[in-house]
Amino acid sequence: MIYTKKLKNKGFEIKIRKECEDDEGYDLYLTVSKGDSFLEVFYSMSNSKGYYFTSDSTDCNGDGCDWDIDHEQILCDYFGVEELKEI
Repeated sequence: MIYTKKLKNKGFEIKIRKECEDDEGYDLYLTVSKGDSFLEVFYSMSNSKGYYFTSDSTDCNGDGCDWDIDHEQILCDYFGVEELKEI
């Protein structure tokens, strides 16, 4: 949670939402925002902790389009794993 806490201390808000769950996995949306700016990333996650099938940036606005945010590290903090692994 170190990286996530650093971002929150800088005024960023972090939201993670889970959708479309089935036997193989689920869709995970990560949104990082500050003021009117935001960055959103999509991951198709496996039910195996720390593994994903695909990922993609979905949307951004304002300064969020230029942020150098390590969204993978935020998810590593969230899941409590050292790294995410693509299947």
